[in-house]
Amino acid sequence: MGNVFGPVPSRRLGNSLGINLTPLKTCNYACIYCQLGKTTNFTNQRKEYIKTEEIIKELKYAIENTELPIDYITFIGDGEPTLHSGLGEIIKWIKEQHKEKFKIAVVTNGFLMYDEKVREELKLADLILPSIDAPDEKKFKLINRPIENISYGKIIEGLKIFAKEYTGKIWIEIMLMKEINDSRKDIDKLAEIIGSINPLPERVYINTPVRPPVEKWVKIPSEEAIKYAQSVIPNAYSIAYREDGDFDVSRYTNSLDAILDITEKHPLRYDQAEKIINHFNDEKEKVFQELEKSIKIVEYDGYKYLLKKLKK
Repeated sequence: MGNVFGPVPSRRLGNSLGINLTPLKTCNYACIYCQLGKTTNFTNQRKEYIKTEEIIKELKYAIENTELPIDYITFIGDGEPTLHSGLGEIIKWIKEQHKEKFKIAVVTNGFLMYDEKVREELKLADLILPSIDAPDEKKFKLINRPIENISYGKIIEGLKIFAKEYTGKIWIEIMLMKEINDSRKDIDKLAEIIGSINPLPERVYINTPVRPPVEKWVKIPSEEAIKYAQSVIPNAYSIAYREDGDFDVSRYTNSLDAILDITEKHPLRYDQAEKIINHFNDEKEKVFQELEKSIKIVEYDGYKYLLKKLKK
């Protein structure tokens, strides 16, 4: 187990059963705000990183054994899900086996939307959540640090083509960061980019780095900047707050395994880890002693977070 996790509480998707399609930090971006650390497998190659049949087997088990309701089955996790060549096949399996029982979401950086095959696979899902963080080419390279020298305009154009062809929902996410992309000039440009997508995305989420970012100089913007973004960006909603709710740990036999597995895909606050330990009636001190081998505790914005130590 480990490629399917949750359901976990999501600010956008309620109880989200997550599917991870790549090894840890396999991505075509090296975003300055990433909550999972530095990109260690920097690639734009589409292939079967984890066996598709293995993921389907885990997914089947998770659906049959979860103790929490599932609002969305969500492709998200250790890296960029569109890099996995079996993405479309797994979505088809969910649709064939469970008809309309579950909604399917794909959280993507949107980089590969210029690829027609990727767009065709994404059309099978009910909801696509691409990111648009940069107002222009220069800031695209600063914020997202893509692997290939593909123009920002080509990526936005891929999203526009997809929007015209797609019958499901598109929810854009913007990561707003202090003195990086939160000026009124930058926000106005972001509003212009989003306004040029036809049909207009149903929702645009204004996010902030509420969890520890990979680059320490990335900071949370002011409330004024967030409110301005909400006022000028079409269909904007703020999710500049921490998620609340329970993690489904029914598939684990102890808190140590549960915390280690969850933190590979989703940084945990200290209080969330304590809640998991209490659920299993484990001894807190012993669990944290074991966690020290592969987990670091970081203080950020007044909270303690458990983060996975990445291999150098």
